[in-house]
Amino acid sequence: MHHLHPRVLCLIVALSTLPVVAHAKPEAPGPKKLDAKAKNVKRLEVSVGFGGPRNTLIFYTFEDQNAVLKVTIDNKSKKFPVSATLYTFADDVTPEGLKKWLNNQHSDGLFPDVPNPDSTKKLPADVCQSLSHKFIDKTKARFGEFENYTVSFKLSGAKPIGKFHIKDFTDKAKVHLKVQ
Repeated sequence: MHHLHPRVLCLIVALSTLPVVAHAKPEAPGPKKLDAKAKNVKRLEVSVGFGGPRNTLIFYTFEDQNAVLKVTIDNKSKKFPVSATLYTFADDVTPEGLKKWLNNQHSDGLFPDVPNPDSTKKLPADVCQSLSHKFIDKTKARFGEFENYTVSFKLSGAKPIGKFHIKDFTDKAKVHLKVQ
């Protein structure tokens, strides 16, 4: 009868109790959450352009995911309709490239060499909702008289878009409504 050394026997017992690793395909990761309220998200609100007050744009830049969510609040009526579009960019787009693209979306397009989004997806209308508005004051500008409001809005119930899922959130922004 052949006897095994106690250490070898322990090794055999230890190895025989390890789980068998099957060569299964790795599970596909779920959609990446885009949380507009996360600390590392850059928020830019634009409600005045070169031509004076305009519809309000709020850009949420998710640098880590190379994505930008643009929320638009229309300034033509006190209904303040809200819409949103998700722009996604290639993995090799730099934060500097995103900043240049963002600048061109609301200014005079200073930067000729900006990255183009891989994907532009408008969110369904039922995902975007104006919640309430509060009158701030009235101002006169070269382009007319405006009532200024704080508009609260929410985005909720968005289905995954590509590899992203927008987490429900509420926010508020300033909107200038032309009265004359």
